[in-house]
Amino acid sequence: MSLYGYAGKILRVNWTEEKFFDEPLDQGVLTRFVGGAGLGAKYLYQDHPANVAWSDPDNEIIFANGPFSNTVLGGSGTISVTAKGPMTNLAGSSQGNGYMGAFLKSCEYDGLIVKGKASRWSYLHISRNGVELKDASHLVGNDVMETQERIQAELGKGRVSVYCVGPAAENGVRFSVIVGDGSHTVSKNGLGAVLASKNLKAVAVSKGDFKTPVYDQELLKKISKGLYLKAIEYLDGSRHKWGTAGSLGNLHKVGAMPVRNYTTNLFPEHEKMTGQYVRTHFEKIKRLPCHACAIQHNLMMKVTEGPYAGFVGEEPELEAMTGLGSQ
Repeated sequence: MSLYGYAGKILRVNWTEEKFFDEPLDQGVLTRFVGGAGLGAKYLYQDHPANVAWSDPDNEIIFANGPFSNTVLGGSGTISVTAKGPMTNLAGSSQGNGYMGAFLKSCEYDGLIVKGKASRWSYLHISRNGVELKDASHLVGNDVMETQERIQAELGKGRVSVYCVGPAAENGVRFSVIVGDGSHTVSKNGLGAVLASKNLKAVAVSKGDFKTPVYDQELLKKISKGLYLKAIEYLDGSRHKWGTAGSLGNLHKVGAMPVRNYTTNLFPEHEKMTGQYVRTHFEKIKRLPCHACAIQHNLMMKVTEGPYAGFVGEEPELEAMTGLGSQ
């Protein structure tokens, strides 16, 4: 029987011994523990004695995708990351968008489990040709954007998804994050510090040839198109036209905008933080869609005014506008 939605195996990596092997997944496991968060919960509970601390080499960090990964469903490139995290020394589960989940599935893996600690800074490269453990000593100190760009340049031809850590994680900052495919962030419970505690600078996955088996491809296409139409109609198409920050003005209007650590909900300066302002005053370079996503709500922009005129970068989303603005 086909494992619809799955490749049927995970990759286990022992970073201390620099060894890796495939482990099969059966229908029973995949039915009981659905998706990346489900698989992450299973392996975290199954493999960890209660006394394993977040920084212990035996603390596994689990990257896993779901049954829709690498399909026509919009946004099906999401990756789920699970481990004991330093902020609580308890379970942490966080998701990042982009392409990692889809590309991992395209290499015939439903997940990746890393334990141990390398003797030197390294990164992991997964492709249709196999698995490589590569030196990353030259990447130490690089921020997450520099790291992504350098790894993609090193790996050459083909599309590559890179999720990595920066100097904060390298130096043990307990709330540090894992960032990939641009600025997509695995942000909860300090999972960046866990990755760095293993001397693992990044996970890079080159797009493979494996097609996710789908029980009814035409029905999935129909559902995907329906979801897309609902999304672009939402708030009169605001998400596609203005991005997530297009909702900022409405949040302020109804008093739901977080301001100054929630001490007030008044912030008249918000007008220059909205998606409407940014997209009518700055220069659009290109759209930055996630895997199979037709909404394409995020843009690469060029700042055209103020002290940072000329800077090119990803447009901040609603959370960044409030968290680093009104908050």
